[in-house]
Amino acid sequence: MPKPSLLLDAAFLVDAIARQNDIGTIIDTVLDGLSERFGYKDVLLLLHDAARGVLITRGTRGYEWMGSGPEVPLGDGLIGAVASAGRLINVGNARPGAEDGGARGATAWPGLPNAMSRIGVPMTVQGKVTGVLFAESRERFAFSADDQAVMTIVACQAGASLALAEKQESAVQDSKAHELFDQPAERVFRVSHHTLDDSIFIDNEYLIKGVAGRLLMFMLDVHQREGRDEFTNRELRLSAAMRLPKGKDNLDTRLLLLRRRLEEKGAPIRLVRVGRGRIRLRLDGAPLLERVEV
Repeated sequence: MPKPSLLLDAAFLVDAIARQNDIGTIIDTVLDGLSERFGYKDVLLLLHDAARGVLITRGTRGYEWMGSGPEVPLGDGLIGAVASAGRLINVGNARPGAEDGGARGATAWPGLPNAMSRIGVPMTVQGKVTGVLFAESRERFAFSADDQAVMTIVACQAGASLALAEKQESAVQDSKAHELFDQPAERVFRVSHHTLDDSIFIDNEYLIKGVAGRLLMFMLDVHQREGRDEFTNRELRLSAAMRLPKGKDNLDTRLLLLRRRLEEKGAPIRLVRVGRGRIRLRLDGAPLLERVEV
C-alpha cells in the first residue's frame, strides 16, 4: 500500500486541481504539484488535437523549453502509444535513443538526454483519451508502483477539470457573442486588406497584420462566398492562403492574438471558441471587403 503521506499529498493536489476553473491555471497546478510535492524534475502535459491526430505539449517543468513545445503524432513512440492504447506505460531501463523505449518515434524530440526511465499516463474522460501526462528520469527504474498510482490519480482529475473548463469557456464566450451580435445587423463596415504585409484596417483604423491578418481575411472571404461562420484549425492549417511554416506553426497562439486584438479594439468582428479545434466568426453588421495592392 502507498504510504499515508503519499496518499495525503495526492489528495491535496487533486483538491487543488479541482478548485481551478481556468485551463492555463489547471495545467500549472498539475505540473507544479507533480514537481514540488512528488519531486518529478522533468514532467510535461500534452493535450490531444483530434482534428490533426497529434498530441500538443501545453506545459512543462524541468526542460530547457517551457510552456508549449513539441507535437507528437498519435501512436508515435511512448507518448503516442499511451494515447492510442489508452493505458499507462512505464519503461524503467530504456536504451537512450531507442525508439521502443523513447518518448518519440520518428518525431524530433528535444527531451531529456540519456533518459533511462519514462512514464506516460493517459488523461481519460468518459472513455476518451484527451491527453497524456509524461515524466522521465536519468535514473533506472525511477518510477515505482506508487508513482504509477499518483500519476493515474492526477491524470484522471486533470482530464476531468480540463474538459469542464473548456466546456465552460466555450459556453461563456458563445453567450457573450450572442449578447453582442445577435441584434439585427444594420451597420456596414469596411475591412481593408493590404496585401503587401497582410495588414488589416477596419473603417480605416489599423487592426493587425501578418499571419493573423491572413487568417481573418480567409474567414471573412469564406463567410462572404458560402455564408459559413464556423471553421476548424485543420481547415486553416491546410489552406494554401495561410502560408504557415511547416512544423511548429503556432496557429493556436496566432488565433488567440487575433481574438484578443478584436476584443481590445471593440471591432464589429469576434472570434468565439466553440470546441477544441473549432472557432466561430461573429459579425455585428455587414462587412464590405476590399483588397489594397501596393
